Amino acid sequence: MIKQIAIALIATSLTTTIALSHDKKRPTEHKGVSVSDRDALQLGAQIPAMDGFQVRVRKVVVEPGGVVKAHDHSTRPGGFFVIRGDGVAEYRADGSKKIVPAGSAVLEHKKVDHWIINEGSEAEFFVFDIVSVE
Repeated sequence: MIKQIAIALIATSLTTTIALSHDKKRPTEHKGVSVSDRDALQLGAQIPAMDGFQVRVRKVVVEPGGVVKAHDHSTRPGGFFVIRGDGVAEYRADGSKKIVPAGSAVLEHKKVDHWIINEGSEAEFFVFDIVSVE
């Protein structure tokens, strides 16, 4: 009896995981995303060891159902801060999902591989990252 219950629980768990993976494939294109208020600060003048790099800030608006395509941070750390919106969901390649409410930040280190889906009303956030001077 215990063995049958364990098998049933494992089967249910696998079905749920497969359904989530199937429904949330890695998006390869932005959808319903607009970027404005771009600015950058050259870091070398502030911190000599950071010469050749800049910190970049942008305002991003994501419409309901909009998507920020999948990307990783293997070459640049960054983060985002949700200004408004009630359905900003961060999906990570490891299968995890996190709702990021207004007033919250997400930091993106070199191992972060993720995408954003707005599952609520229009959302607005600031994105910041450190990149090579372009």
